[in-house]
Amino acid sequence: MERNTIGILGGMGPEATAGLFSRIIRNTRADRDQDHVPVLIYNNPKIPDRSAYILGRGPDPVPALKEGSLFLQQAGVCCILWPCNTAHYFYEEVSRDLKVPVLHMIRETAACAGKKYPPSTIFGLLATLGTYKTGIYEKMFEEEGLTLVLPEEKNRQLTMESIYGDNGIKAGFTKEPLQRLKDPVKELKRKGAEVLIAGCTELSLVLTQETTDLPVIDPMTCLARAAVRKAGYPLE
Repeated sequence: MERNTIGILGGMGPEATAGLFSRIIRNTRADRDQDHVPVLIYNNPKIPDRSAYILGRGPDPVPALKEGSLFLQQAGVCCILWPCNTAHYFYEEVSRDLKVPVLHMIRETAACAGKKYPPSTIFGLLATLGTYKTGIYEKMFEEEGLTLVLPEEKNRQLTMESIYGDNGIKAGFTKEPLQRLKDPVKELKRKGAEVLIAGCTELSLVLTQETTDLPVIDPMTCLARAAVRKAGYPLE
């Protein structure tokens, strides 16, 4: 295997995994097949749900995160990507047992936001209940000197339903989830948000510049670009 192969620990969820791979392709400057980055995907949809565990409703995902990351490390990848925002709550616990770096999607997102927008910009976060509970986005954005606003409980629940609910994104739907996201987005705008953060990889699949009137930062794109750079390939 080429030493600059990117490893993706997928299955969190499967469509988000495909979305991350697609973003790696789109963000690599290439004129032919051979110009693209080698990517190894270990798609394991059996990794326990990260939000469920954080909320006290499910098994610990750490053993499966470790096992999958070690599998990719042993395969010879140069870096590992987790296409799940909430999984980064377990980042320290898992990455300390690895010799290959796991690129931190939320840290990369905060860095992207800081480079693209002035420090006075107010960012609005849409995420899972698990991610909200961890406070990980607030921590990373604070380290960058950036302001982040969050919706209140009712709209956090609506955002969660757009991802996990009946006709949600994880079930392969797009129209109904976008309807559920209208009120959370309105609340963030009332709180002064000028830019939205699609803080769940499923949200990245539906919350785009075409579906909302606010600019959107897509953490999966930030992560994909960081990975292409890490692998030593030119960015598109």
